Amino acid sequence: MFRALLMVGLLGSMLVSMSSLVHAKDVSAQQAGVEYARDAVLKAEAEHQENLKKYASAEKELADTQKRLAEEKKTTEASRVKLELAKAKLDKAQRVLDAAWKQH
Repeated sequence: MFRALLMVGLLGSMLVSMSSLVHAKDVSAQQAGVEYARDAVLKAEAEHQENLKKYASAEKELADTQKRLAEEKKTTEASRVKLELAKAKLDKAQRVLDAAWKQH
């Protein structure tokens, strides 16, 4: 009987230790899962930070380009006005010359 109790006790100890081992493996697997997820977050965060920098750079480049475009538009408009005035002066000078030739 004592021997049977001893066997039951040993079997119970083995089951408890196996249960602890299974629990330890489960915890270890959970820890690995957390580490994997943490690594994924760190990689995603680094990628996001890099994309934020690229976006800010592109946004600044766009603003600079828009500023240059506005300046070029003003310059082009000013040159158009200058061209129209020059053409008007040429037309007037041509009319004066034509009139002088007719009188001559």
